[in-house]
Amino acid sequence: MADGSWDNGGVGVPTKTGLPTWGKVLLGCGITAVVVMVTCAGGLAYVANRVSKDPKAFESKVKGWVLEQARPEWEDFRTVVAQLHTDAACRSLYAAQPALADTWPTEQAFLTAAARWRKDLAPVPDLTPDLLDGDGLQLKKGMGGKVTLGWRPKKGPSVSVTFGLRPHPKDPAPRQILALEVRAPQGQNTVQD
Repeated sequence: MADGSWDNGGVGVPTKTGLPTWGKVLLGCGITAVVVMVTCAGGLAYVANRVSKDPKAFESKVKGWVLEQARPEWEDFRTVVAQLHTDAACRSLYAAQPALADTWPTEQAFLTAAARWRKDLAPVPDLTPDLLDGDGLQLKKGMGGKVTLGWRPKKGPSVSVTFGLRPHPKDPAPRQILALEVRAPQGQNTVQD
């Protein structure tokens, strides 16, 4: 370095050995991808094996899980339909649910519509696996906690209720209804109005 230059002419510079950084990253990503694929294949093989051994038991477990997920909404639904069976309960339902005024502008209009439904409206049964067979139960969960629950009995009108976000479990206020629809059996006109 007597000449004042930083260049030592390559003397004493260690040469790098092994994979470059991009090679190490690529190798790590490849190993991760292989582990994920093997895990997915193993999980699918496990589920397929369980289904093929006892399909009825697997179906029963899946239905049980679905029923437990739907139970809170079903209880709210049963409460609403039960309220449609008497004028006093209809009045309290209309007063507690301001969104019903979008369809029925006055309490009297709601009571008149409910009186037409009441004679054919069946009581809602307990939540059982039988409701999952056929078209008896429809459950649709949307964004923001919005849930639409529908029930179509073998006889009588079908009922669909759209609930808003579930309040805090300790909140005694009823769950807000965003929409209520009562329809005549297929092939007949709606009994909504």
